[in-house]
Amino acid sequence: MKKVLVIYGTTEGHTRKIATFIAEHLRAHGAYVDLVDSATPAAAAVQPTYGAVVIAGSLHEHLHQRSLVHFARENAAWLNAVPTAVVSAGLAAAIPDPETQAQARNNLQYFLDTTGLKPARTKIVAGALLYTKYDWFKRTMMRLIAKQMGKDVDDTRDHEYTDWDDLRRFVDEFARQARIADGGG
Repeated sequence: MKKVLVIYGTTEGHTRKIATFIAEHLRAHGAYVDLVDSATPAAAAVQPTYGAVVIAGSLHEHLHQRSLVHFARENAAWLNAVPTAVVSAGLAAAIPDPETQAQARNNLQYFLDTTGLKPARTKIVAGALLYTKYDWFKRTMMRLIAKQMGKDVDDTRDHEYTDWDDLRRFVDEFARQARIADGGG
């Protein structure tokens, strides 16, 4: 059974949900999966004993979580030696505008350049507007941004834009590529 690390960075919790989904789907492929939050002491204790890795982070002000950047940079050598996938979550992926899509790709490339990662696969996924988790100021700012982007401005509830079927297909492709799907490892 192949041992897989799914490590993530999250701010309001939606990327934790994405990482948990990925971990559960990889387990369905027969992998043994460790799910680790990059902001916890468990991240510092991670050893390079994995046959594959999925890194998931969310974008806030065009950057991924510092803890995730730190983990990836400190472990780039062994991460680049095993099949690795990077999933970047953010609202930009929910906007069909080519300029916004290009910015999302640039943000992901900046993460890769900053950390030295050379993943086998990358994926940009739509995140969520988690109004109920924001303080008053952030909720107000996000409503203004959402209005400009043509997204939901009802701040009495959260709005999720993640395409779970598309993410499942991505995980399936990575599992095949990393030889997880056949239990190889």
